[in-house]
Amino acid sequence: MTRRTLTLTIFALVAFASAACTGFKRPEIELENVEIGSLGLTGGTVLVNVRVTNPNPIGVRAEDLRYELFIRAPRDSANENAWQRMSSGTYSERIEVGARQTRTVQVPVDFRYSELGDAFRSVLRSGQISYRANGTVRVRAAGSSREVPFRKTGSVMVLGGR
Repeated sequence: MTRRTLTLTIFALVAFASAACTGFKRPEIELENVEIGSLGLTGGTVLVNVRVTNPNPIGVRAEDLRYELFIRAPRDSANENAWQRMSSGTYSERIEVGARQTRTVQVPVDFRYSELGDAFRSVLRSGQISYRANGTVRVRAAGSSREVPFRKTGSVMVLGGR
């Protein structure tokens, strides 16, 4: 291979790699919903359904899902817009998503009633939890890594509701 051919080949590879990197689309991270997993005497587990959509022609790996889960304080409290932290943590299992595919994963989140205070009493009265979840997921593909944020607010009925 001549020096000129080698130079042109290297230039073409660098140009192709640059185009591929700039064409990478950020995967979409959405919270579908929150479900009650289990309730015990001192606390319980909620299951947060996280959907990862990969719009790219190559597979991606999502990992280190960092989350905070809040529930709304009761409306009769001093601060009607207050959110109380229910739980926070990291879900470190890898989530593999193929090219142009979507995958939903259930993330178990443990909590203790004693940490919920007035918000827990509100849940007992109404049978409903208003929640807010937010965080980030590290997404890796083609040798690069990106933090993708997510946020969701909603409500779920528990205890049959009234």
